[in-house]
Amino acid sequence: MKKRIKIQGFLIFLSVACLAVFYQYLLPEKTSGVIAAAAEIFGMAVFLLGYFLRTAARGYKAELNPDGKTLATQGVYALTRNPMYLGTLFIGLGIILLILRWWVALVFVLVYLLIYIPQIRKEEKKLTDLFGGSFRDYCNATPKFFPSIKSMMRKDSRIKFKLSWIKKELPSFSAAFIFVMIVKTWELLR
Repeated sequence: MKKRIKIQGFLIFLSVACLAVFYQYLLPEKTSGVIAAAAEIFGMAVFLLGYFLRTAARGYKAELNPDGKTLATQGVYALTRNPMYLGTLFIGLGIILLILRWWVALVFVLVYLLIYIPQIRKEEKKLTDLFGGSFRDYCNATPKFFPSIKSMMRKDSRIKFKLSWIKKELPSFSAAFIFVMIVKTWELLR
């Protein structure tokens, strides 16, 4: 994994972790009952969807493009030009729903945008320089971030997924899952 990706992921994780741990000093809140249960179920679904997107994008790209000289435009890359970053957003929002600290969402989204907007711009410039008209055509046909109905209906947008791709995302998945379990256990013990 690229050093930049590790550092960015760590910074986002550290921001959310610090806020979740020290939440009682900032904005204590209580949520219980049906809303809490629904948020946790939905949060787990969003969390798993995020990892599914990241795993599918990363695996497909690594298989198609081991040397960085091929433009990935099919599968999950036909839905959105930035499936790994969208997956990261879903993972963070899923964790927020799981730990039920709504205000952390604002901090997470702010940190996320500060990291990924410049990164996306930098990558798009690099891809334009590398692939020229092919990348511009891809940009015209594929949404930058959130999939559209049109992109979901394309025949080349079937998401490919192989179990062997999971191993690259397993360390971050495990760390995020353990973090959520620690926060939940801590809440139960209080």
